[in-house]
Amino acid sequence: MRRDALAYAICIVCAIGALILSTWASVLALSRLTGSIYAPLIVAGGYALIGLATFLWLRRARSRAPIVPSAWAGAPQAGAPQQQPPQFAQIAMIVEAVLLGYYLSRRSDRR
Repeated sequence: MRRDALAYAICIVCAIGALILSTWASVLALSRLTGSIYAPLIVAGGYALIGLATFLWLRRARSRAPIVPSAWAGAPQAGAPQQQPPQFAQIAMIVEAVLLGYYLSRRSDRR
């Protein structure tokens, strides 16, 4: 586990280094075309656009994600009619059958 964490840490450090060097190279290349003031601003705007696009993409993905019922889905909610999926009833019957079988087996051992 530590070896994997160390390997991922090395990968992250290398990725950050590559990002810094590529940003510096982009600024140097743009400084010949746009000047020394506008080149860093253009690169910063590119990063801002990437960040904004990622934020919007994550927000859209979260709003489209299906709602997964939690463990407390059977708990009554205020103002909402209580509805349970059919699988809940099947699981409840299986659990009851297992508990009844366990109870009966323990009861027959005592005699």
